[in-house]
Amino acid sequence: MISVLLPSRGRPAALAESIASLRDTAGKRSVEILVAADPDDPDTIAAAEQLAADHLWVAPERYGYGRLHEYVNALAARANREWLMLFNDDARMLTPHWDTVVERQQPGVLWPSSNDLPGCNTFPLWPRAWTTTVGHVSLSPHCDTWIQQIGDTLGQQQRIPVEILHDRADLTGGHNDLTRAESASGYRTAEFYGPVMQAALARDVETIRPLVCKENTP
Repeated sequence: MISVLLPSRGRPAALAESIASLRDTAGKRSVEILVAADPDDPDTIAAAEQLAADHLWVAPERYGYGRLHEYVNALAARANREWLMLFNDDARMLTPHWDTVVERQQPGVLWPSSNDLPGCNTFPLWPRAWTTTVGHVSLSPHCDTWIQQIGDTLGQQQRIPVEILHDRADLTGGHNDLTRAESASGYRTAEFYGPVMQAALARDVETIRPLVCKENTP
């Protein structure tokens, strides 16, 4: 029912904890986990294989955080379930039977609770049909914000009683490592809010809008 998109870098032990938290709390074992790794990160590749991730995709080259959306888009293209979900190797699912909570929801952008900033839907879920329709999750490394803005603009975003711990250095002190340092300097925030990205986001909204109207038609 749910395909989890999980890029990972340099954290094999954390990746194992992240995947275990998703699987151990799922009520119906209906979760597909797709991991993306870099070709120069053999420990992450080995961990994903040992953990029996449902799909491991190794990038042809290291993209880095400035191209995070390319990892996510590649995983989404290989996903098979009804819902897509963004997840991190420093995230831990806390809610038992969280997948059954998702199963009860109508199509839209779902917003789990987390210890992130109150306005950030860091781990959104959304219908795979939306991504199939536009051909990508995001055209910006700010994948979560991209999905959140689509949901906001279409009036199709709802909070759900699912709780996730984001064990990130600036939030909990956890995972204060090289991967965190690279992520902090790798995003192009100004570019996201520039006219090119905002125009692309608007095109995605208008492409998805007819699908939302169809989903909401009795």
